[in-house]
Amino acid sequence: MSASSRYSAHLGLEPIGTAGQQGILDARVGLVGLGGLGCAVAQYLVSSGVGSLTLFDFDTVSESNLARQFLYRPEDVGLRKTEVAKSRLAADNPQVALEIHDVRVDQEYLEAQLLSLDLLLDASDNYGTRQAVNRACLSARVPWVMGAAIRMEGQLALFKPGGACYSCVYREAAQMLEDCPGAGIFASVAGIVGVSMAHLALMHLAGLDSGTGLHVFDGRSNQWQRLALTRNPHCPECADT
Repeated sequence: MSASSRYSAHLGLEPIGTAGQQGILDARVGLVGLGGLGCAVAQYLVSSGVGSLTLFDFDTVSESNLARQFLYRPEDVGLRKTEVAKSRLAADNPQVALEIHDVRVDQEYLEAQLLSLDLLLDASDNYGTRQAVNRACLSARVPWVMGAAIRMEGQLALFKPGGACYSCVYREAAQMLEDCPGAGIFASVAGIVGVSMAHLALMHLAGLDSGTGLHVFDGRSNQWQRLALTRNPHCPECADT
């Protein structure tokens, strides 16, 4: 299969075209978290032809994952998520270079990895990891996409160097956020937010204006709302960047 035939829908799309698709093909992308959001993100990035995708996750597949994490199957329970995901994604598009890191990431670890990445996506499910991603991306001046989903609600945003950062938006309130195992998650909401994260990333890589703001999804009403992001001049994380 030739690249031109695989990506013909993008090549013939006026806002994307050859230049936009080349931006995707050349991109070096990292993804933190291979849960419900991360599985959807990874599948769309790989199917769209990102040049390389580095996957970060330390977890194993459990039976409770199977309702919304579509890279995994019943026979994968107990296996490392990174290894299973790499195998399935490579089969989907062997043109994409895949690298896996079976670790729980922290700021220092991410800063080293960001030296070779153009964009990072965070699909983790905890405040500590998101803060580590925010700080590492601020230090490396690398843009990143944040996504979160719980119960029937989701949020996502693209944070760019020089703009509002994650801490500007959430401040201390983020420390009170629940996690999915404790509060539950509607399967389709995870997919919607994950695909939307991939959409923001692909728009950015193709050189298109992906818009600004915090995108909030209400699964009960099936509606999106966009809230303005304002940089906090006294933010302890980004005030000096």
